[in-house]
Amino acid sequence: MGNVNFDTLSSDRNGRGRIICSRRAETQFRVFRLLGFFFFIFAPFLISCASLLPEEKRVYQNNPVKLPDGMNIHQWMETKKNQFPNRFWSREIGEDEYKLTFYRKELTPLGSYISCTAMVRNKTTKFVELYNLVSIVNYADYTKVMRKGGDLGPMNEKERTEILLPCIEEFLEPTLIKE
Repeated sequence: MGNVNFDTLSSDRNGRGRIICSRRAETQFRVFRLLGFFFFIFAPFLISCASLLPEEKRVYQNNPVKLPDGMNIHQWMETKKNQFPNRFWSREIGEDEYKLTFYRKELTPLGSYISCTAMVRNKTTKFVELYNLVSIVNYADYTKVMRKGGDLGPMNEKERTEILLPCIEEFLEPTLIKE
């Protein structure tokens, strides 16, 4: 087994049992243990630190939206509920302000629906403003009345024009027939 130099063994010098390991190995083990601890604590934050576009970019480009003649915001939201009975949900959050969620009709390549969420408020008696627009891709299914997570967006201008705005445009289609 060869000669062992007890001057370099931490276990003999400190009097802690008779485990033979060098002081350097013990220090390396502590460092790796601390790095592993910090990795598992901070890894989820590093992975999910993507951010949405700023609020000024998450407004509808054609604001304000004209309401149909003779309708106020409450009647318009009720009309939209009747137009999209299975794909539209809204909640009144203020006197003349609503939060809405709308699911597009077409499926994504992964077999889920794209949904968009927006806040709608009265601008005047004939116009509403859509703001704080957010899209959710994947794991959305209006047939189960459930959002199971998914990817929030838009993260960039491409997602805004290809995902979010078509969803809002589909929601804003004039009331023609009930689905």
